[in-house]
Amino acid sequence: MLLFLLWMVNQDKIILPEKYYLDNFRYVLNFVLGKYEPLLSSLELDFISTFMSLSEDAQCLYVRMSNRKGQFFRKEKLIYQEIINLDEAHEELLENNLLTKKTILEIEECFQLINIYTKPEIIQRLKALDFQIDKKLKKDQLILELLETCDLDLLTETFYSNSIITQSAKEELDMIKLFFFGHNHGDMSDFVIRDVGHAKFMEVDESKLGTSFDSREEAEAVMHLSQLSKEFYLLEEAVSPLSVYEWFKEIEIGYFLNMEKAKRRADKLLHKVGYHLEKHKHFDQALELYHLSSAAPLRERRIRIYNKQKDFDKSLALAQQILENPNDNKEYYIALDVINKLEKKLKTTTIRQKEGMVIPVDSSYQYRVEQGALAYFESLGYQGYHAENSIGRNVFGLFFWEEIFDPQYNSLHQPLQRNPSDIYGKDFYEKRKKAITDKLQTTKSKKQLAKVLKQSFKSYDGVANPFVHWEVSMMDAMWQFLAFAKLKQIKALLAEMAIDPKNRSTGFPDLFVWREKTYSFYEVKSPNDHLSEKQLFWLERFDEWGIHSEIALVEWH
Repeated sequence: MLLFLLWMVNQDKIILPEKYYLDNFRYVLNFVLGKYEPLLSSLELDFISTFMSLSEDAQCLYVRMSNRKGQFFRKEKLIYQEIINLDEAHEELLENNLLTKKTILEIEECFQLINIYTKPEIIQRLKALDFQIDKKLKKDQLILELLETCDLDLLTETFYSNSIITQSAKEELDMIKLFFFGHNHGDMSDFVIRDVGHAKFMEVDESKLGTSFDSREEAEAVMHLSQLSKEFYLLEEAVSPLSVYEWFKEIEIGYFLNMEKAKRRADKLLHKVGYHLEKHKHFDQALELYHLSSAAPLRERRIRIYNKQKDFDKSLALAQQILENPNDNKEYYIALDVINKLEKKLKTTTIRQKEGMVIPVDSSYQYRVEQGALAYFESLGYQGYHAENSIGRNVFGLFFWEEIFDPQYNSLHQPLQRNPSDIYGKDFYEKRKKAITDKLQTTKSKKQLAKVLKQSFKSYDGVANPFVHWEVSMMDAMWQFLAFAKLKQIKALLAEMAIDPKNRSTGFPDLFVWREKTYSFYEVKSPNDHLSEKQLFWLERFDEWGIHSEIALVEWH
Protein backbone atom coordinates (compact mmCIF):
# COMPACT_ATOMS: atom_id res chain seq x y z
CA MET A 1 0.00 0.00 0.00
CA LEU A 2 2.86 2.38 0.90
CA LEU A 3 4.56 1.68 -2.44
CA PHE A 4 1.28 2.45 -4.25
CA LEU A 5 0.93 5.79 -2.43
CA LEU A 6 4.54 6.71 -3.30
CA TRP A 7 3.82 5.83 -6.93
CA MET A 8 0.73 8.08 -6.88
CA VAL A 9 2.76 11.00 -5.48
CA ASN A 10 5.34 10.57 -8.24
CA GLN A 11 2.58 10.38 -10.85
CA ASP A 12 1.19 13.75 -9.75
CA LYS A 13 4.58 15.47 -9.61
CA ILE A 14 5.41 17.55 -12.68
CA ILE A 15 9.07 17.34 -13.70
CA LEU A 16 10.26 20.40 -15.62
CA PRO A 17 12.80 20.10 -18.47
CA GLU A 18 16.41 20.47 -17.34
CA LYS A 19 16.82 23.90 -18.97
CA TYR A 20 13.24 25.15 -18.47
CA TYR A 21 14.55 28.51 -17.23
CA LEU A 22 16.48 29.06 -20.46
CA ASP A 23 13.40 28.26 -22.56
CA ASN A 24 11.40 30.81 -20.55
CA PHE A 25 14.10 33.47 -20.85
CA ARG A 26 14.37 33.02 -24.61
CA TYR A 27 10.57 33.20 -24.85
CA VAL A 28 10.56 36.57 -23.05
CA LEU A 29 13.28 37.98 -25.31
CA ASN A 30 11.52 36.82 -28.48
CA PHE A 31 8.13 38.04 -27.21
CA VAL A 32 9.47 41.52 -26.42
CA LEU A 33 11.44 41.69 -29.67
CA GLY A 34 8.35 40.75 -31.66
CA LYS A 35 5.96 43.15 -29.93
CA TYR A 36 8.15 46.09 -28.89
CA GLU A 37 11.14 46.18 -31.25
CA PRO A 38 10.47 49.82 -32.35
CA LEU A 39 10.50 50.90 -28.67
CA LEU A 40 13.71 49.13 -27.67
CA SER A 41 16.97 51.05 -27.36
CA SER A 42 20.07 50.09 -29.33
CA LEU A 43 21.62 48.74 -26.10
CA GLU A 44 18.61 46.49 -25.46
CA LEU A 45 18.62 45.24 -29.05
CA ASP A 46 22.37 44.58 -28.80
CA PHE A 47 21.83 42.66 -25.56
CA ILE A 48 19.21 40.40 -27.18
CA SER A 49 21.40 39.83 -30.25
CA THR A 50 24.50 39.10 -28.16
CA PHE A 51 22.67 36.76 -25.81
CA MET A 52 21.16 34.77 -28.68
CA SER A 53 24.64 34.32 -30.22
CA LEU A 54 26.10 32.77 -27.06
CA SER A 55 26.72 29.08 -26.53
CA GLU A 56 24.02 27.31 -24.57
CA ASP A 57 26.27 26.95 -21.51
CA ALA A 58 26.94 30.70 -21.45
CA GLN A 59 23.24 31.45 -21.87
CA CYS A 60 22.39 29.11 -18.99
CA LEU A 61 24.97 30.72 -16.69
CA TYR A 62 23.74 34.24 -17.45
CA VAL A 63 20.08 33.30 -16.88
CA ARG A 64 20.89 31.45 -13.66
CA MET A 65 22.56 34.59 -12.32
CA SER A 66 19.80 36.90 -13.52
CA ASN A 67 17.25 34.82 -11.60
CA ARG A 68 19.21 35.17 -8.34
CA LYS A 69 19.29 38.14 -6.00
CA GLY A 70 22.16 40.61 -6.01
CA GLN A 71 24.81 41.39 -8.60
CA PHE A 72 27.86 39.65 -7.10
CA PHE A 73 28.34 35.89 -7.22
CA ARG A 74 31.12 33.50 -6.17
CA LYS A 75 32.02 31.27 -9.08
CA GLU A 76 32.71 28.30 -6.82
CA LYS A 77 29.15 28.53 -5.47
CA LEU A 78 27.57 28.40 -8.94
CA ILE A 79 27.18 24.66 -9.35
CA TYR A 80 24.67 23.59 -12.00
CA GLN A 81 24.74 20.06 -13.38
CA GLU A 82 23.38 21.10 -16.78
CA ILE A 83 26.24 23.58 -17.43
CA ILE A 84 28.98 21.34 -18.85
CA ASN A 85 31.91 23.77 -18.64
CA LEU A 86 31.38 26.63 -16.20
CA ASP A 87 34.85 28.15 -16.74
CA GLU A 88 34.37 28.40 -20.50
CA ALA A 89 30.88 29.84 -20.03
CA HIS A 90 32.33 32.38 -17.61
CA GLU A 91 35.04 33.44 -20.07
CA GLU A 92 32.54 33.69 -22.92
CA LEU A 93 30.30 36.02 -20.90
CA LEU A 94 33.32 38.16 -20.03
CA GLU A 95 34.34 38.36 -23.69
CA ASN A 96 30.82 39.48 -24.64
CA ASN A 97 30.59 42.06 -21.82
CA LEU A 98 27.74 40.23 -20.09
CA LEU A 99 29.96 39.84 -17.03
CA THR A 100 32.25 42.53 -15.70
CA LYS A 101 34.93 43.12 -13.11
CA LYS A 102 34.25 46.22 -11.06
CA THR A 103 37.14 48.15 -9.58
CA ILE A 104 35.23 50.96 -7.91
CA LEU A 105 32.17 50.24 -5.75
CA GLU A 106 29.57 52.47 -4.15
CA ILE A 107 28.90 51.86 -0.45
CA GLU A 108 25.71 49.88 -1.12
CA GLU A 109 27.52 47.72 -3.70
CA CYS A 110 30.31 47.09 -1.21
CA PHE A 111 27.73 45.89 1.33
CA GLN A 112 26.33 43.46 -1.28
CA LEU A 113 29.82 42.22 -2.10
CA ILE A 114 30.83 41.45 1.50
CA ASN A 115 27.41 39.95 2.18
CA ILE A 116 28.02 37.05 -0.23
CA TYR A 117 30.55 35.66 2.29
CA THR A 118 29.70 33.86 5.51
CA LYS A 119 30.56 35.55 8.80
CA PRO A 120 33.54 33.23 9.51
CA GLU A 121 34.86 33.89 5.98
CA ILE A 122 34.59 37.66 6.54
CA ILE A 123 36.52 37.41 9.81
CA GLN A 124 39.20 35.25 8.16
CA ARG A 125 39.76 37.77 5.35
CA LEU A 126 39.94 40.64 7.84
CA LYS A 127 42.94 39.03 9.56
CA ALA A 128 45.11 40.22 6.69
CA LEU A 129 44.10 43.80 7.53
CA ASP A 130 44.95 43.41 11.19
CA PHE A 131 41.54 44.87 11.88
CA GLN A 132 40.11 44.57 15.41
CA ILE A 133 36.49 43.46 15.33
CA ASP A 134 33.76 42.42 17.73
CA LYS A 135 33.07 38.81 16.74
CA LYS A 136 29.79 38.86 18.68
CA LEU A 137 28.21 41.22 16.18
CA LYS A 138 25.65 39.79 13.78
CA LYS A 139 26.78 39.56 10.16
CA ASP A 140 24.82 42.64 8.98
CA GLN A 141 26.09 44.74 11.91
CA LEU A 142 29.62 43.54 11.26
CA ILE A 143 29.47 44.65 7.62
CA LEU A 144 27.99 48.03 8.54
CA GLU A 145 30.80 48.62 11.04
CA LEU A 146 33.35 47.77 8.37
CA LEU A 147 31.78 50.25 5.96
CA GLU A 148 31.83 52.97 8.60
CA THR A 149 35.44 52.44 9.72
CA CYS A 150 37.35 51.07 6.71
CA ASP A 151 38.35 52.55 3.37
CA LEU A 152 36.01 51.37 0.58
CA ASP A 153 38.88 50.73 -1.84
CA LEU A 154 40.64 48.59 0.75
CA LEU A 155 37.47 46.57 1.40
CA THR A 156 36.92 46.12 -2.34
CA GLU A 157 40.49 44.87 -2.76
CA THR A 158 40.07 42.48 0.18
CA PHE A 159 36.78 40.91 -0.85
CA TYR A 160 36.65 41.29 -4.65
CA SER A 161 38.72 38.25 -5.68
CA ASN A 162 39.16 36.75 -9.14
CA SER A 163 36.42 34.23 -8.35
CA ILE A 164 33.79 36.96 -8.03
CA ILE A 165 31.35 37.19 -10.95
CA THR A 166 29.42 40.40 -11.57
CA GLN A 167 26.46 40.42 -13.93
CA SER A 168 26.34 43.09 -16.67
CA ALA A 169 23.49 44.50 -18.81
CA LYS A 170 21.18 44.49 -15.79
CA GLU A 171 19.56 47.80 -16.79
CA GLU A 172 18.84 46.48 -20.28
CA LEU A 173 17.36 43.27 -18.88
CA ASP A 174 15.22 45.19 -16.36
CA MET A 175 13.74 47.28 -19.19
CA ILE A 176 13.04 44.17 -21.29
CA LYS A 177 11.23 42.60 -18.31
CA LEU A 178 9.25 45.81 -17.84
CA PHE A 179 8.05 45.62 -21.44
CA PHE A 180 7.08 41.95 -20.97
CA PHE A 181 5.35 42.12 -17.59
CA GLY A 182 4.05 45.69 -17.85
CA HIS A 183 5.27 46.51 -14.34
CA ASN A 184 8.49 46.46 -12.28
CA HIS A 185 7.67 43.55 -9.99
CA GLY A 186 7.38 40.89 -12.68
CA ASP A 187 9.11 37.63 -11.80
CA MET A 188 10.35 34.83 -14.04
CA SER A 189 9.17 32.38 -11.36
CA ASP A 190 5.62 32.94 -12.68
CA PHE A 191 6.53 30.59 -15.53
CA VAL A 192 7.43 27.88 -13.01
CA ILE A 193 4.27 28.49 -10.97
CA ARG A 194 2.25 27.98 -14.15
CA ASP A 195 4.21 25.01 -15.48
CA VAL A 196 4.09 22.97 -12.26
CA GLY A 197 0.35 23.60 -11.99
CA HIS A 198 0.32 25.89 -8.96
CA ALA A 199 -1.50 28.58 -10.93
CA LYS A 200 -3.60 28.68 -14.08
CA PHE A 201 -3.67 31.80 -16.21
CA MET A 202 -6.27 32.94 -18.69
CA GLU A 203 -5.44 31.56 -22.13
CA VAL A 204 -5.59 34.26 -24.81
CA ASP A 205 -4.53 34.08 -28.44
CA GLU A 206 -1.17 35.89 -28.43
CA SER A 207 -2.08 37.70 -31.64
CA LYS A 208 -4.88 39.42 -29.70
CA LEU A 209 -2.68 40.60 -26.82
CA GLY A 210 -2.30 44.36 -26.48
CA THR A 211 0.80 46.34 -25.51
CA SER A 212 1.85 47.48 -22.05
CA PHE A 213 3.30 50.70 -23.44
CA ASP A 214 2.59 52.73 -26.55
CA SER A 215 5.83 54.70 -26.45
CA ARG A 216 9.38 54.47 -25.15
CA GLU A 217 8.70 57.59 -23.10
CA GLU A 218 5.95 55.81 -21.12
CA ALA A 219 8.18 52.84 -20.30
CA GLU A 220 11.08 55.05 -19.22
CA ALA A 221 8.74 57.11 -17.03
CA VAL A 222 7.48 53.99 -15.24
CA MET A 223 11.03 52.69 -14.78
CA HIS A 224 12.22 56.05 -13.44
CA LEU A 225 9.35 56.24 -10.94
CA SER A 226 10.25 52.76 -9.72
CA GLN A 227 13.83 53.89 -9.13
CA LEU A 228 12.63 57.05 -7.36
CA SER A 229 10.43 54.95 -5.07
CA LYS A 230 13.43 52.78 -4.10
CA GLU A 231 15.48 55.92 -3.54
CA PHE A 232 12.79 57.32 -1.25
CA TYR A 233 12.81 54.19 0.92
CA LEU A 234 16.55 54.62 1.45
CA LEU A 235 16.28 58.36 2.14
CA GLU A 236 13.45 58.17 4.66
CA GLU A 237 15.66 56.06 6.91
CA ALA A 238 18.89 57.98 6.31
CA VAL A 239 18.09 61.72 6.21
CA SER A 240 15.73 64.25 7.79
CA PRO A 241 12.16 64.66 6.48
CA LEU A 242 12.98 68.15 5.20
CA SER A 243 15.92 66.73 3.27
CA VAL A 244 13.50 64.25 1.71
CA TYR A 245 11.27 67.22 0.83
CA GLU A 246 14.17 69.01 -0.88
CA TRP A 247 15.00 65.79 -2.78
CA PHE A 248 11.41 65.48 -3.96
CA LYS A 249 11.29 69.11 -5.09
CA GLU A 250 13.99 68.30 -7.66
CA ILE A 251 11.69 65.75 -9.32
CA GLU A 252 9.55 67.00 -12.19
CA ILE A 253 6.51 65.22 -10.76
CA GLY A 254 4.12 67.17 -12.99
CA TYR A 255 5.64 65.45 -16.02
CA PHE A 256 4.68 62.03 -14.62
CA LEU A 257 1.26 63.16 -13.35
CA ASN A 258 0.33 64.23 -16.89
CA MET A 259 1.23 60.86 -18.40
CA GLU A 260 -1.58 58.29 -18.33
CA LYS A 261 0.61 55.19 -17.88
CA ALA A 262 2.72 56.86 -15.18
CA LYS A 263 0.11 58.85 -13.23
CA ARG A 264 -0.96 56.12 -10.81
CA ARG A 265 2.65 55.47 -9.79
CA ALA A 266 3.36 59.21 -9.54
CA ASP A 267 0.32 59.66 -7.27
CA LYS A 268 1.57 56.80 -5.10
CA LEU A 269 5.02 58.38 -4.71
CA LEU A 270 3.40 61.74 -3.98
CA HIS A 271 1.34 60.14 -1.22
CA LYS A 272 4.33 58.31 0.30
CA VAL A 273 6.49 61.42 0.50
CA GLY A 274 3.62 63.65 1.63
CA TYR A 275 2.61 61.24 4.37
CA HIS A 276 6.23 60.98 5.52
CA LEU A 277 6.27 64.77 5.97
CA GLU A 278 2.83 64.79 7.59
CA LYS A 279 3.86 62.06 10.02
CA HIS A 280 6.76 64.24 11.16
CA LYS A 281 4.45 67.28 11.51
CA HIS A 282 5.78 69.20 8.50
CA PHE A 283 2.21 70.05 7.57
CA ASP A 284 2.84 72.96 5.18
CA GLN A 285 5.26 70.92 3.08
CA ALA A 286 2.88 67.94 3.08
CA LEU A 287 0.00 70.16 1.95
CA GLU A 288 2.14 71.58 -0.82
CA LEU A 289 2.65 68.07 -2.18
CA TYR A 290 -0.95 66.93 -1.66
CA HIS A 291 -2.17 69.93 -3.67
CA LEU A 292 -0.40 68.59 -6.75
CA SER A 293 -3.02 65.90 -7.40
CA SER A 294 -6.66 65.22 -6.56
CA ALA A 295 -6.25 61.43 -6.61
CA ALA A 296 -7.29 59.42 -3.55
CA PRO A 297 -6.25 59.63 -0.75
CA LEU A 298 -4.55 63.05 -1.22
CA ARG A 299 -7.68 65.17 -0.66
CA GLU A 300 -8.51 63.11 2.41
CA ARG A 301 -5.02 63.82 3.80
CA ARG A 302 -5.51 67.55 3.19
CA ILE A 303 -8.75 67.48 5.20
CA ARG A 304 -7.00 65.74 8.09
CA ILE A 305 -4.24 68.38 8.12
CA TYR A 306 -6.73 71.27 7.92
CA ASN A 307 -8.57 69.81 10.92
CA LYS A 308 -5.31 69.50 12.88
CA GLN A 309 -4.55 73.14 12.04
CA LYS A 310 -8.13 74.07 13.02
CA ASP A 311 -8.62 75.58 9.57
CA PHE A 312 -12.24 74.42 9.39
CA ASP A 313 -13.23 76.76 6.54
CA LYS A 314 -10.74 75.07 4.19
CA SER A 315 -11.76 71.66 5.49
CA LEU A 316 -15.45 72.38 4.82
CA ALA A 317 -14.79 73.84 1.36
CA LEU A 318 -12.77 70.79 0.33
CA ALA A 319 -15.38 68.42 1.82
CA GLN A 320 -18.13 70.05 -0.24
CA GLN A 321 -15.94 69.80 -3.33
CA ILE A 322 -15.38 66.07 -2.66
CA LEU A 323 -19.10 65.40 -2.18
CA GLU A 324 -19.75 66.75 -5.67
CA ASN A 325 -17.28 64.30 -7.23
CA PRO A 326 -15.81 61.74 -4.80
CA ASN A 327 -12.96 59.46 -5.90
CA ASP A 328 -14.27 56.56 -3.85
CA ASN A 329 -16.58 55.56 -1.00
CA LYS A 330 -14.07 56.30 1.74
CA GLU A 331 -13.45 59.82 0.50
CA TYR A 332 -17.21 60.43 0.28
CA TYR A 333 -17.89 59.43 3.89
CA ILE A 334 -14.89 61.34 5.24
CA ALA A 335 -16.18 64.48 3.51
CA LEU A 336 -19.66 63.84 4.89
CA ASP A 337 -18.23 63.49 8.39
CA VAL A 338 -16.54 66.90 8.10
CA ILE A 339 -19.95 68.48 7.57
CA ASN A 340 -21.56 66.38 10.32
CA LYS A 341 -18.83 67.41 12.77
CA LEU A 342 -19.41 71.09 12.09
CA GLU A 343 -23.10 70.46 12.74
CA LYS A 344 -22.09 68.64 15.95
CA LYS A 345 -23.30 65.30 14.68
CA LEU A 346 -21.63 61.93 15.19
CA LYS A 347 -19.57 60.32 12.46
CA THR A 348 -21.69 58.38 9.97
CA THR A 349 -19.87 55.15 10.83
CA THR A 350 -20.37 55.73 14.57
CA ILE A 351 -24.09 56.37 14.13
CA ARG A 352 -24.52 53.11 12.24
CA GLN A 353 -22.38 51.09 14.65
CA LYS A 354 -24.50 52.24 17.61
CA GLU A 355 -27.52 50.67 15.90
CA GLY A 356 -25.90 47.22 15.99
CA MET A 357 -27.20 44.24 17.96
CA VAL A 358 -25.16 43.02 20.94
CA ILE A 359 -24.28 39.32 20.93
CA PRO A 360 -22.56 37.35 23.74
CA VAL A 361 -19.42 35.52 22.61
CA ASP A 362 -17.14 33.28 24.64
CA SER A 363 -13.89 35.08 25.49
CA SER A 364 -11.87 32.13 24.14
CA TYR A 365 -12.62 33.60 20.69
CA GLN A 366 -10.89 36.92 21.40
CA TYR A 367 -8.39 36.39 18.59
CA ARG A 368 -10.97 34.78 16.28
CA VAL A 369 -13.86 37.17 16.68
CA GLU A 370 -15.69 36.27 13.43
CA GLN A 371 -15.53 32.55 14.25
CA GLY A 372 -16.87 33.33 17.73
CA ALA A 373 -19.79 35.28 16.27
CA LEU A 374 -20.49 32.45 13.83
CA ALA A 375 -20.48 29.96 16.71
CA TYR A 376 -23.06 32.15 18.49
CA PHE A 377 -25.43 32.12 15.52
CA GLU A 378 -24.92 28.38 15.05
CA SER A 379 -25.97 27.89 18.69
CA LEU A 380 -29.27 29.54 17.71
CA GLY A 381 -29.80 27.02 14.92
CA TYR A 382 -28.34 29.01 12.02
CA GLN A 383 -25.94 27.73 9.41
CA GLY A 384 -23.36 30.10 8.03
CA TYR A 385 -20.03 31.06 6.51
CA HIS A 386 -17.32 33.53 7.38
CA ALA A 387 -17.38 34.66 3.75
CA GLU A 388 -16.48 38.37 4.04
CA ASN A 389 -15.84 39.70 0.51
CA SER A 390 -15.91 36.37 -1.32
CA ILE A 391 -19.67 36.18 -2.01
CA GLY A 392 -19.91 39.48 -3.86
CA ARG A 393 -16.54 39.03 -5.55
CA ASN A 394 -17.34 35.50 -6.74
CA VAL A 395 -20.67 36.53 -8.25
CA PHE A 396 -19.02 39.51 -9.97
CA GLY A 397 -15.97 37.62 -11.24
CA LEU A 398 -17.94 34.68 -12.64
CA PHE A 399 -20.81 36.70 -14.13
CA PHE A 400 -18.59 39.26 -15.88
CA TRP A 401 -15.72 36.88 -16.71
CA GLU A 402 -15.85 37.48 -20.45
CA GLU A 403 -16.11 41.25 -20.02
CA ILE A 404 -13.21 41.37 -17.54
CA PHE A 405 -10.81 39.43 -19.80
CA ASP A 406 -11.99 40.54 -23.25
CA PRO A 407 -8.79 41.31 -25.25
CA GLN A 408 -10.47 44.14 -27.17
CA TYR A 409 -9.91 46.49 -24.22
CA ASN A 410 -6.10 46.29 -24.59
CA SER A 411 -5.69 45.26 -20.95
CA LEU A 412 -4.09 41.85 -21.55
CA HIS A 413 -0.45 42.12 -22.59
CA GLN A 414 1.28 38.83 -21.79
CA PRO A 415 0.38 35.18 -21.10
CA LEU A 416 1.17 35.19 -17.36
CA GLN A 417 -1.20 38.02 -16.51
CA ARG A 418 -3.37 37.42 -13.46
CA ASN A 419 -5.32 40.66 -13.76
CA PRO A 420 -6.23 42.88 -16.71
CA SER A 421 -4.03 45.98 -16.44
CA ASP A 422 -7.05 48.30 -16.09
CA ILE A 423 -8.88 46.22 -13.49
CA TYR A 424 -8.52 48.81 -10.73
CA GLY A 425 -8.45 51.91 -12.92
CA LYS A 426 -11.10 54.55 -13.46
CA ASP A 427 -11.50 53.53 -17.11
CA PHE A 428 -12.36 49.88 -16.40
CA TYR A 429 -16.06 50.67 -16.28
CA GLU A 430 -16.01 53.29 -19.03
CA LYS A 431 -14.47 50.85 -21.51
CA ARG A 432 -16.94 48.08 -20.65
CA LYS A 433 -20.02 50.13 -19.77
CA LYS A 434 -22.08 49.07 -22.79
CA ALA A 435 -21.13 45.38 -22.49
CA ILE A 436 -21.89 45.36 -18.75
CA THR A 437 -25.20 47.21 -19.14
CA ASP A 438 -26.31 44.98 -22.01
CA LYS A 439 -25.51 41.81 -20.09
CA LEU A 440 -27.45 42.95 -17.03
CA GLN A 441 -30.44 44.05 -19.13
CA THR A 442 -30.61 40.78 -21.06
CA THR A 443 -30.49 38.70 -17.86
CA LYS A 444 -34.18 38.20 -17.17
CA SER A 445 -34.20 35.44 -14.54
CA LYS A 446 -32.15 33.91 -11.74
CA LYS A 447 -32.03 30.71 -13.76
CA GLN A 448 -30.40 32.58 -16.64
CA LEU A 449 -27.95 34.26 -14.24
CA ALA A 450 -27.06 30.93 -12.62
CA LYS A 451 -26.41 29.46 -16.08
CA VAL A 452 -23.81 32.17 -16.78
CA LEU A 453 -22.11 31.53 -13.43
CA LYS A 454 -22.05 27.76 -13.95
CA GLN A 455 -20.68 28.13 -17.47
CA SER A 456 -17.83 30.36 -16.22
CA PHE A 457 -17.11 27.89 -13.43
CA LYS A 458 -17.02 24.98 -15.88
CA SER A 459 -14.87 26.79 -18.46
CA TYR A 460 -12.37 28.47 -16.14
CA ASP A 461 -12.26 26.38 -12.96
CA GLY A 462 -9.08 27.34 -11.09
CA VAL A 463 -7.95 30.06 -13.53
CA ALA A 464 -6.56 33.19 -11.86
CA ASN A 465 -9.18 35.91 -11.61
CA PRO A 466 -8.72 38.95 -9.32
CA PHE A 467 -12.20 38.48 -7.87
CA VAL A 468 -12.86 34.75 -7.76
CA HIS A 469 -12.03 32.67 -4.68
CA TRP A 470 -12.11 29.05 -5.85
CA GLU A 471 -12.32 27.44 -2.40
CA VAL A 472 -15.32 25.10 -2.27
CA SER A 473 -16.82 26.62 0.89
CA MET A 474 -16.73 30.12 -0.63
CA MET A 475 -18.50 28.89 -3.76
CA ASP A 476 -21.09 27.18 -1.53
CA ALA A 477 -21.62 30.47 0.33
CA MET A 478 -22.21 32.24 -3.00
CA TRP A 479 -24.83 29.72 -4.12
CA GLN A 480 -26.55 29.88 -0.72
CA PHE A 481 -26.83 33.67 -0.96
CA LEU A 482 -28.16 33.46 -4.51
CA ALA A 483 -30.85 31.03 -3.33
CA PHE A 484 -32.23 33.74 -1.00
CA ALA A 485 -31.56 36.91 -3.01
CA LYS A 486 -33.92 38.32 -5.63
CA LEU A 487 -32.73 38.88 -9.19
CA LYS A 488 -33.19 42.63 -8.82
CA GLN A 489 -30.93 42.64 -5.73
CA ILE A 490 -28.19 40.59 -7.42
CA LYS A 491 -28.19 42.82 -10.50
CA ALA A 492 -28.01 45.95 -8.33
CA LEU A 493 -24.99 44.46 -6.52
CA LEU A 494 -23.26 43.63 -9.80
CA ALA A 495 -23.94 47.07 -11.30
CA GLU A 496 -22.61 48.82 -8.20
CA MET A 497 -19.38 46.80 -8.12
CA ALA A 498 -18.77 47.35 -11.84
CA ILE A 499 -18.59 51.14 -11.43
CA ASP A 500 -15.46 50.91 -9.25
CA PRO A 501 -14.13 47.35 -8.80
CA LYS A 502 -11.07 48.53 -6.88
CA ASN A 503 -13.00 50.13 -4.02
CA ARG A 504 -16.33 48.33 -4.25
CA SER A 505 -15.07 44.76 -4.18
CA THR A 506 -14.19 44.99 -0.46
CA GLY A 507 -16.04 46.05 2.68
CA PHE A 508 -18.75 43.36 2.52
CA PRO A 509 -20.06 42.03 5.87
CA ASP A 510 -18.09 39.24 7.56
CA LEU A 511 -20.76 36.59 8.00
CA PHE A 512 -23.59 35.15 5.94
CA VAL A 513 -26.02 33.06 8.01
CA TRP A 514 -29.41 31.46 7.32
CA ARG A 515 -32.09 29.34 8.98
CA GLU A 516 -35.06 27.89 7.10
CA LYS A 517 -36.46 30.83 5.07
CA THR A 518 -34.51 33.65 6.72
CA TYR A 519 -30.97 34.91 6.17
CA SER A 520 -28.75 37.84 7.07
CA PHE A 521 -25.31 39.32 6.58
CA TYR A 522 -23.50 40.43 9.74
CA GLU A 523 -20.58 42.82 10.08
CA VAL A 524 -18.86 41.67 13.27
CA LYS A 525 -17.28 44.23 15.59
CA SER A 526 -15.31 43.48 18.75
CA PRO A 527 -15.46 46.07 21.60
CA ASN A 528 -12.37 47.90 20.26
CA ASP A 529 -13.19 47.66 16.56
CA HIS A 530 -14.80 50.40 14.47
CA LEU A 531 -16.86 50.35 11.33
CA SER A 532 -14.97 51.52 8.23
CA GLU A 533 -16.29 53.73 5.46
CA LYS A 534 -16.18 50.84 2.97
CA GLN A 535 -18.24 48.65 5.32
CA LEU A 536 -20.80 51.41 5.87
CA PHE A 537 -21.14 51.81 2.09
CA TRP A 538 -22.27 48.20 1.64
CA LEU A 539 -24.53 48.20 4.69
CA GLU A 540 -26.32 51.25 3.26
CA ARG A 541 -26.57 49.70 -0.21
CA PHE A 542 -27.98 46.48 1.28
CA ASP A 543 -30.57 48.54 3.18
CA GLU A 544 -31.52 50.30 -0.04
CA TRP A 545 -31.98 47.02 -1.95
CA GLY A 546 -33.66 45.09 0.85
CA ILE A 547 -30.79 42.67 1.47
CA HIS A 548 -30.85 41.79 5.17
CA SER A 549 -27.74 43.00 6.99
CA GLU A 550 -26.83 44.08 10.52
CA ILE A 551 -23.85 44.88 12.74
CA ALA A 552 -23.11 42.31 15.44
CA LEU A 553 -21.45 43.97 18.44
CA VAL A 554 -19.50 41.34 20.34
CA GLU A 555 -19.68 41.33 24.14
CA TRP A 556 -17.16 38.97 25.72
CA HIS A 557 -18.51 36.40 28.17
